[in-house]
Amino acid sequence: MSNTENSALIALSELKNLEAARVAEVESEKRAKEEAERRAREEAERKARELAEKKAREEAERIAKETAEREAREREERLRLQEADLRARAEQEARLKEEQMKLDAQVKLAEKKARPVMLYAVLGVLVIGVGAGGYWIFDYIQKRDEAERIAQIEQKKKDDERQAEMAALMKELKGLQEEQNKIKSQKDEIENQLRNVQDETERQKLLAEKAALDAQLAANEDKQKKNKGKSSGSSKPSGDGEPKSEKPKGGISVSKNVDDPLDGL
Repeated sequence: MSNTENSALIALSELKNLEAARVAEVESEKRAKEEAERRAREEAERKARELAEKKAREEAERIAKETAEREAREREERLRLQEADLRARAEQEARLKEEQMKLDAQVKLAEKKARPVMLYAVLGVLVIGVGAGGYWIFDYIQKRDEAERIAQIEQKKKDDERQAEMAALMKELKGLQEEQNKIKSQKDEIENQLRNVQDETERQKLLAEKAALDAQLAANEDKQKKNKGKSSGSSKPSGDGEPKSEKPKGGISVSKNVDDPLDGL
């Protein structure tokens, strides 16, 4: 073999080596780029998951805070009503006692004169009025307390149902997130297999599996969005939720919740 042929073979070998090195370098850069993209995608998914969990915790804390504040307002309102009832009862008893004292004085004065029958009749009517007024106050307090008890039971039932619904949504959301992570892991594995597959049939099979996983991911994300929408909607109170006050007979201010058909009895 001549020197020219040897030189050509050496040059060809060097070119092959250079090409192989270039291909290896390109492949290495491609794998590094894909790895960086995979890590960035995982980091973005992790941040999104942490953000969703943070929002869920904040929503649960907000609901618990609103429930505690509402219960505190209800306790204050009950105490205010009780104080108002006691004041009204004391004022009425004081007025009745004053009227009784005046009537007694008039009776004594009348007895010194002719002891008129009309005066005794007035006294009887007043005594009946005192008894009727006491019964009305007692009956009113009993009905109001019973209405408050029923309203508290109904409200607690609604709160328990809301909490149970929120817990179920959170559990389902967590399950969907875990399923999403599992599907993405399967998809990454298929993508890694696609980089090295040579057989076209196997490649088409992997692409079909990847498409199916993409569809599952889209369905999973849609379910998560719907669940998050349900979580936000269930935390909104129906109606204005603020107690309104009305002034019934007797001048006593009574708080009335427009959402409670039993309130105000």
